[in-house]
This record gives sequence, structure tokens and C-alpha cells, in this order.
Amino acid sequence: MKVVLDTNVLVSAFISKRGQPAKILDIILTFPEIKLILSNSILEEFGEVISRQEVRERFDYSEHEIESFVQAIRDVSTIVKLKSNFSVVKEDQKDDIILNTAYDGKVDYIVSGDSHLQKLKKFRGIKIVSPKQMMKIITRRFGELIILREKIEK
Repeated sequence: MKVVLDTNVLVSAFISKRGQPAKILDIILTFPEIKLILSNSILEEFGEVISRQEVRERFDYSEHEIESFVQAIRDVSTIVKLKSNFSVVKEDQKDDIILNTAYDGKVDYIVSGDSHLQKLKKFRGIKIVSPKQMMKIITRRFGELIILREKIEK
């Protein structure tokens, strides 16, 4: 299974370690059957958002911690070079980066909390789902392994 996480999902995982985006990222890192596909454009936007002063101050992250987190995400991702240039989301053209990354990375799912993307539901055969929907998909596919892993961690 190949997955693109929208910038808002990555940021949410960074901000709240208990939310569904953090759980999804953790599961992706745990199961080699799930590949995280990103582009440099997504990573750059992610770095810009979490480097904003209000985010750093609110969560007390140092510049070094932020750089480490961005690098860690890069290290566990397959980075695709963008070749396609679809222009689909008129309301927010930055969202097209997510679609282009997903298409070029031949992914199965885009996980996004963005209403413009969720409204599409599908793009060229790629399902666009919320973090909650993705958790259901992952649980259906890897449920027993997730439960076993949680027991081991306790």
C-alpha cells in the first residue's frame, strides 16, 4: 500500500502525538507493507509550517528539533520527483502538489484533512480519505498486528 500524507496531516502528527495523524504516521513507520510517498515540495511546505514562530513557541520546539523531524520524515519516505502538473483544485492551487505527488508516486491513498481534496474523493483512481477513514482502512488490513504491537509496547 502506498500513501501520500497531506501537509496538514504531517503537521497534525507533529503537533499532537495522540491524534489519528500521529497514529497513522507511526503505523506507516512500523509496517513495511505501507510506503510513505512524498515530494520535496510537500516536505518544504511541512518545514515552513512547523517553523512558523507561533508553532515553535506554542509547542516549544527548537529549530534543531524541527530540522530533525523533517529529516526523519524524509528518511522514511520515498521521495518522488514531480513530473506531472495537474491543475485541479481551483480554490487552493497548493493542493495540486499533493495530487501530483500521489499520481507520480502511483499511490493508493491520499490522506488529507483538507476539504478541497476530500471533496474530490478520488483522483485518477487514487482514493482521497480523511485520517479517520485511513485508520479504518489500516485497521481492517493490519488490525491483528496493530493490537499485538500495542500489547507488546505496554
